[in-house]
Amino acid sequence: MTSMHIEIDLAAQTLHLFEEGRLIRQYTVSTAAAGIGEQQGSMKTPRGRHTVRALIGRDLPQGSVLRGRRPTGEIHTPELGAQHRERDWILSRIIWLSGCQPGFNRLGPVDTMRRYIYIHGTPDDQPMGVPGSHGCIRMRNEDVIDLFARIRPGIDVLLLEAPAARQRYYVAAVPVNSLAALQAQLVAAQDGLPASPVASDDHPAWALWRGDGQLQALLRLQAGSGLQIWQHGAGEPTAWFALWPEAERAALARGWREVRLLLPANQPAPAGFEMIRTLPDAVLWRHWLAA
Repeated sequence: MTSMHIEIDLAAQTLHLFEEGRLIRQYTVSTAAAGIGEQQGSMKTPRGRHTVRALIGRDLPQGSVLRGRRPTGEIHTPELGAQHRERDWILSRIIWLSGCQPGFNRLGPVDTMRRYIYIHGTPDDQPMGVPGSHGCIRMRNEDVIDLFARIRPGIDVLLLEAPAARQRYYVAAVPVNSLAALQAQLVAAQDGLPASPVASDDHPAWALWRGDGQLQALLRLQAGSGLQIWQHGAGEPTAWFALWPEAERAALARGWREVRLLLPANQPAPAGFEMIRTLPDAVLWRHWLAA
């Protein structure tokens, strides 16, 4: 079975289909008029790594109208469009996307699938190459039919602000039920202080996602005024520093006076931490929080 994936360049308003790493199709698209974002109700187009969750509309005639992911039996015409100007027309085919990055574009208020973000056909009078949708990725009807016929459910879809954004980092709060699965993705665990013996479910955590959808680091704030860190072994040694401001704000909100951190001896701590103890192959650091 060949390996296929889709990349959508949100800046250039183009969709690229790759097979075995080779570009085989390029289409002009239209993404959200409101811009880029993941929040429910934002009317924005999400970023990051996704997968094709479902393909809907196979064998429908070109221009078929779909509402609630079901064909209405109508075929879009200029006359029909003029009669129902209020409709956000979804035509011909639906390629339903699901996010793959918990806390960034999957689960909770950022869940792409629950936001009903599709790649779909649109009326011929709608412009391509400029943002204009309500969050979805619009295509010409003949283009979405062509793309639909070439792909299968489960292929990867990467939505990028621009090609250079592959190396950009994004911070996202991690849903509690996703932390263990994300930890398993990281090849080198760098543990912080052991958990406090005080029972607590209040363990907020944050993930550092790269623009190409790769998980770079996790940081968890745990009872007992400690941090736990997991970081991709091939990543920047201090990439997780980008997560520290979120943990500091959360600790302050909980009324904590200090946060402690145990790191390997060759790992520096973020600015504001002071060394309080040297241990075999490790250093214990402390950060005093603002009163």
